[in-house]
Amino acid sequence: MEIAIVGAGVLGSIFGSLFTQKGFPVTLIEVLDERVRLIDKEGLWMQWPDGERTHARVNITTDVNAVGVKDVVMVAVKGYHTRSAIESARPMIGEKTVVLSVQNGLGNLEAIADVVGPERVVGGITAHSGMPVSMNEVKYVGGLGPLLVIGPYDGVSRPGFEKMVSAFQDVGLDVYTTADINGVIWKKLIANVSTNVVAALTGLTGATAVKHAPTVKVIETLSRELAQVARAKGIHIPELDDPPAFALKAFASTQDNRVSMLQDVEAGRPTEIGNLNEVIVSEGQSLNIPTPFNEAVSLLVRGVEERNRQKLSVVESASEPDAVRDAIHAEDLDALRRALETSPLARALSIQFTEFESGRATARLPGSAQLPNFLGYTHTGALFTLAEQTMAAVANSLGHVGLPLNCDIEVLNAAEPAEDVIATARVIDTQGRIARVQVELVQGETMVAKVSEMVFLRKKQF
Repeated sequence: MEIAIVGAGVLGSIFGSLFTQKGFPVTLIEVLDERVRLIDKEGLWMQWPDGERTHARVNITTDVNAVGVKDVVMVAVKGYHTRSAIESARPMIGEKTVVLSVQNGLGNLEAIADVVGPERVVGGITAHSGMPVSMNEVKYVGGLGPLLVIGPYDGVSRPGFEKMVSAFQDVGLDVYTTADINGVIWKKLIANVSTNVVAALTGLTGATAVKHAPTVKVIETLSRELAQVARAKGIHIPELDDPPAFALKAFASTQDNRVSMLQDVEAGRPTEIGNLNEVIVSEGQSLNIPTPFNEAVSLLVRGVEERNRQKLSVVESASEPDAVRDAIHAEDLDALRRALETSPLARALSIQFTEFESGRATARLPGSAQLPNFLGYTHTGALFTLAEQTMAAVANSLGHVGLPLNCDIEVLNAAEPAEDVIATARVIDTQGRIARVQVELVQGETMVAKVSEMVFLRKKQF
């Protein structure tokens, strides 16, 4: 059974690795050239819940016309990309192709059915999740319940659906079927609507949020509003008897994982609020059911999205020397490295790169008598300059000018001025024109600091 997965983000990468591990021919479809190049060159790495780290070679492309018709096309993109994604996937969809959605929220199956017909569409939910480590590595944290629960969108079990289920189950994948996929989607919706938005607005992970009384109160109220709407729509699932308990249990199971909506907010991307809380608000309005908490958090998230958009409008107008811009667009890493190492502050601190490639770089700050602050430790300004140099290197190594939007530094240990400090930077994730970069500074075996930055990748200007 040949599988194409539309979207090579965290979820698409997890399923791509799992399916490849089980022997299925898999092709990932991805719009970001930099991710395609890296996975094609180095493969896909996965960190598993038991601590094991595995590597897989997975086909990946941006060209759906070169893939051919597949038995299964899995859609693993954000809800706001569903219609454009399924339209672009048409060349891979034949008469017998099953289109499987594993997305969050409501409205995705309807959008897919509009394009390919309801008889081809299978809905699925997973409570399993992960976090990006780099553009070709994902930390899979597992989850609550089976890997997949799937069912036909129109409730009719056809040969293609049955063949897919048998193939998954025959290789030991934890896949269950249901005749009522709508009820299953609403079950997951309880957790998504009640907790994702709370994480996005507070920055808290599940392990912390479920122990914080004010946050728990918000989660409980959001879930009860959803339950009122669901019952009015004729949804009958056991979880609606005590939706707060289910939502809190699901959130706790994510432990220290930063859920997808929080990752989106931190990376300056649009969120899936339109497929989650805003749906509850609109459904409530049509049924004359008040949903004030869901409406309030929806408006707040839209405010956060607007803040991020305004940041982009500021950096869009920035300019840089022609020679540097040309080197970046040509992906001439040697020229970019020279420009970084000869910049005045880097030269003053003798910062040099020991490794420099697309999406990754390592640089060294040599120990010096010029580095101590008034307390005798390495000056934080020097450490940040080292971090900034490596961040700038990787942020500008992807063919676009990378301009900083915000930056966070966590100082863990004081550094000794007489000893070298090594900074290693990597691009964690890119979505559209936003990249996230992470830097670790070490001195010997001691972690000195961690730095994270959100970067705007400006489109080429000629």
